[in-house]
Amino acid sequence: MRNDSGMTQRDLAAILGVSHSWVAKVEMGERRLDVVEFCWWCQAVGVKPAETAKAVVGSMLKQRRRFSGKK
Repeated sequence: MRNDSGMTQRDLAAILGVSHSWVAKVEMGERRLDVVEFCWWCQAVGVKPAETAKAVVGSMLKQRRRFSGKK
């Protein structure tokens, strides 16, 4: 989402009031976002949190089905 918005990690970090290393850790999966942070991140990059969350949950459910063998 950050790349699609044309922002650097430093740009996003400045908007969120965090370090650019914090942004990097989130993007590398070393740190997870809580719900509030996720909403702030989405708003900062110009996407709607609810729509993005719906897409994330849908993707997670597909992965879970693939690993569990269920349809």
